[in-house]
Amino acid sequence: MLVALVLPPLLVRRMAPAEYSAWVLILQCSAYVNLLDLGLQTAIGKFVAEYDTANDRTASSRILTNSFVILCVSAFVGAVVIITISWRVPQIFHQVPQALIGHLRQGILVVGLSTVFALPFGAFLATFAGLQRYGFPTILTMTGKLFSSAALAGLLLMHGTLIQMAGLMAACNAATALGQFFGWERYVKNRVGFSFKLIDRETALRLAKYGSVLSVWTIATLLISGLDVVIVGHYDYKNTGYYGIAVGATNLLLVVITSIFSPLLPAVSSMNSGRTRGQIGELVIRVTRYCTLLICLLGLPLVFGAYPLLKLWVGHGYAIRSALFLEVLVLGNAIRMMGYPYALAVVATGTQRLATIAAVAEAIANVTLSIYLVQRVGAVGVAIGTCAGALVSIGVHLTVSMRLTRSTILMLRRRFVLEAVLRPLSCVIPSIVLFPIWRRFAMLPASLPWLVPWAFFTFGTAWFIGLKSAERHGLRQLSSTGRLRAILTPIPSKIWPATPPRKSHD
Repeated sequence: MLVALVLPPLLVRRMAPAEYSAWVLILQCSAYVNLLDLGLQTAIGKFVAEYDTANDRTASSRILTNSFVILCVSAFVGAVVIITISWRVPQIFHQVPQALIGHLRQGILVVGLSTVFALPFGAFLATFAGLQRYGFPTILTMTGKLFSSAALAGLLLMHGTLIQMAGLMAACNAATALGQFFGWERYVKNRVGFSFKLIDRETALRLAKYGSVLSVWTIATLLISGLDVVIVGHYDYKNTGYYGIAVGATNLLLVVITSIFSPLLPAVSSMNSGRTRGQIGELVIRVTRYCTLLICLLGLPLVFGAYPLLKLWVGHGYAIRSALFLEVLVLGNAIRMMGYPYALAVVATGTQRLATIAAVAEAIANVTLSIYLVQRVGAVGVAIGTCAGALVSIGVHLTVSMRLTRSTILMLRRRFVLEAVLRPLSCVIPSIVLFPIWRRFAMLPASLPWLVPWAFFTFGTAWFIGLKSAERHGLRQLSSTGRLRAILTPIPSKIWPATPPRKSHD
């Protein structure tokens, strides 16, 4: 996150807006390759967690080997996609200045093919998530981000070209991919092996079956968030860079949320055989409340202080044009992320096919509205489409998905809304009260005598209403003992009777 804060200001100051827009499109088009993982990295995390709990090293090794082979096939498809996009750049992005078309083509080709090379190696890193060992992935990610960002910064200071930047990014992608393999070999190989002798038709079909539904989610994700920048680049190229800045700022929020709550997936997978559906439902309600509360506390400054924060970050020129995009995007993504813990639990329990309708409905609403509105109101229409799609997603989860997944995740939807959503949303009330005196394009959206009580009442509401008394006590214990389990204490067995572990049929 810190790297993402430091690099964009240098990029926007060293590159012309049209050139920065091209760089945003290079990264976005290359990122499409990652969608071809077909949900296999998620599957690896889930199945490795289950097999490791059962101490079945052979089964875990089969999962890794077959996933790697399937991802190699996906990588070949990704190479074809990247070559096609590079070839069709003048048609896809017809508003790009003629002088940048060649650079955009070469950049997409170089960075995209490096992402293709790295795709299969993600299987090795996914094993760490299944084993719930996050040390090495964290160090590797931080090292890669720091090195690539420092190298890009140095290249920009030496007046490097767009092609040179793309080549540097490609080299970093390849190095990170090899680092994933060597990290697995050193730290995880003894628990999750790899051998081409373990290629197994039955395992491959099982992964394909599991990933087929996740592939629908992946395609939906492409339509929900993956096409936003491209749609802007096609219909409103002059605002692509400004929209990219808003997307980057929004991603800072998403990075924090996903990093904190993504371990819920392997955790639920490993406990799935020894907990009742009611216990899992209770956990989903509890974690969703934490997630919603954190979203509010992190998102409120980005919405009410969009312009001053962006001005401090990338300067007045970009801030004045990106502020509205940021406000709408944060709102839309905040709504979507309220359903994130539930979606993780659905995938962990293997019932994602029952919740696919929400992803499909959101994707259709998002992309349809985005394309319709961008032609009428410009780039902000794409952000509005994102917000509308998020509302559709939450609505379908509540009315359809949660009813269909009651066999594995049991919870009252009314209680979910009251406890997991509305209760933490109470911390937004001070901001609503402040809204009449909010000044949009000012370094301080409200005078200091108003901001101090606003912050006091916002955090006070989050503490006394958003959290329960037992959780406040747990946080106090955490601050004094440093023990994380003081917060996530086990759900008492007298509430949900435990069930004996079931034997795996796999």
